[in-house]
Amino acid sequence: MNTNSHTAAALAAKIAEMESKLAALEQEIAEIGPPASYDLQKRFDALKIEERALKRNFKESTARGEADSVRLAKVEALLRHMEREEASVEHEAHFLHQSAPSSVVLAAEAAAHVIELYRRAIKQVLGDMRPFGESVFVNRSGEALAAGERRESAAVAVR
Repeated sequence: MNTNSHTAAALAAKIAEMESKLAALEQEIAEIGPPASYDLQKRFDALKIEERALKRNFKESTARGEADSVRLAKVEALLRHMEREEASVEHEAHFLHQSAPSSVVLAAEAAAHVIELYRRAIKQVLGDMRPFGESVFVNRSGEALAAGERRESAAVAVR
């Protein structure tokens, strides 16, 4: 009976440690990003399901007052399996986290850069006016409208 209580206390500590490791792993997978972390996220979701089963089985084995040694052995086996799987997922997450960005990330960054250049060019040509979805007459003073007309006539004369 004393051995079972020590085993149960050790398992409770290991379960708490596993829970904290899974929280850190979840954060690392979220930092990797969707295209690369898709398979890791599926494996992580399976680990979360196994974690809930582990906690449920541990509670059931200790809820009877005296821990059942057979059931605790099964809980311990499940915990060892989860530790191996968690280490494997963590190893792959570290590898992906350190790898070069994927082509999707590079394409998105290039598109964002092109859009920023386009926005700057429009601002340089049109000034502070907002051409998309807003009227040029809204919240504009007469002086600003006159300055805009002079700028437009000068641009037409240059062409």
